[in-house]
Amino acid sequence: MLDSLLKFTALGISTYVADAAAMGARHASDSQTPMNSRQTFREASIFRPGHDVVGAAGSVPPEFRLYDNFGKQNSMPGIATFAHLNWTNCFAPESDHTFDVGIVGMPFDLGVSYRPGQRFGPAAARTVSQRMAPFISYSMAHDMMNPFLDWATVVDCGDIPNSLFDKYEAVQELGQGLHHMASRNPKAAKKGDHVRLITIGGDHTITLPSLRALYPIWGEMAVIHFDAHLDSWNPRQWGGGINKYDELTHGTLLHFAHEEGLLKNNSGIHVGTRALLFDRTEDLRHDAECGFESVMATEIDRSDVGIDGVIKRIIGRVGTETPVYVTIDIDVLDAGEFDSKFNPFYLGGMADIESAQRLPRPQDAPR
Repeated sequence: MLDSLLKFTALGISTYVADAAAMGARHASDSQTPMNSRQTFREASIFRPGHDVVGAAGSVPPEFRLYDNFGKQNSMPGIATFAHLNWTNCFAPESDHTFDVGIVGMPFDLGVSYRPGQRFGPAAARTVSQRMAPFISYSMAHDMMNPFLDWATVVDCGDIPNSLFDKYEAVQELGQGLHHMASRNPKAAKKGDHVRLITIGGDHTITLPSLRALYPIWGEMAVIHFDAHLDSWNPRQWGGGINKYDELTHGTLLHFAHEEGLLKNNSGIHVGTRALLFDRTEDLRHDAECGFESVMATEIDRSDVGIDGVIKRIIGRVGTETPVYVTIDIDVLDAGEFDSKFNPFYLGGMADIESAQRLPRPQDAPR
């Protein structure tokens, strides 16, 4: 006890001495030489005009604005919008005729069955997109096209607020929010009568409120569905066996879209399907009843199909006159490509470059 008391006392004395010395130094500040006035400090200063390394005569004070020096080439500062796009309040009526394409976050994961966390997806997408920006998005793979500087004005609309606890309340709020945004008139009216929205989830349940939101504007839609799963399961088969609240999940959304008349008959197609089924006949029968057929993951690399064959099959299924909703579940990619998805145990999926190549392009559509 005495030993501890002596140590504590010694510590207190040393602290007091250190404080007293510091106070004395402050009182003697008039006789001190500022560090940044020394030649050696100025020569090593990070504050420099332009890109020239300068010595004492050219050094500038710490209030020098680094953002002005780097300009738009610095990809890190500022608020993290998607690809450094301008943020727009797409809910507000004032946003009418101000944009053509909106990036919309839908932070929701109350419908997922295995690994949650998809509510953080929109924020993660914006973070990893910081290396992108309108001034550095000319694509060597697509004839130097820059999607941000082409005809369309692309903006970040932010996220749609929704309940963190009530699945059905959240789905309703997501649908209402997206409908408000989708009802805006585009800036380039000659290119179309409605804005286009790119939504970032969120678990795949968000497809249902999205289709509900778009139906009053576009009517029945064809769906191109990149996914390892069918997502058209009847709730009696999966999800709804316990109570009615459990019926709507990320695996039953297309069932409900069909039941509600949101889909054009026999115009849906799954691409990259490879997951397991609950029933060897009933699941596929019900999927066809919902209006879908599948391009299996095992078909994609067959020499008699290939990329062109897949694209022709997609266009032949959805047609050229019906509005098309494209949805991509990242589990369509191989587990080695993206192992943080909600169920990383399905092998044999697409590589990211394959999924990009299989998206139909306007020039591929029959004239």
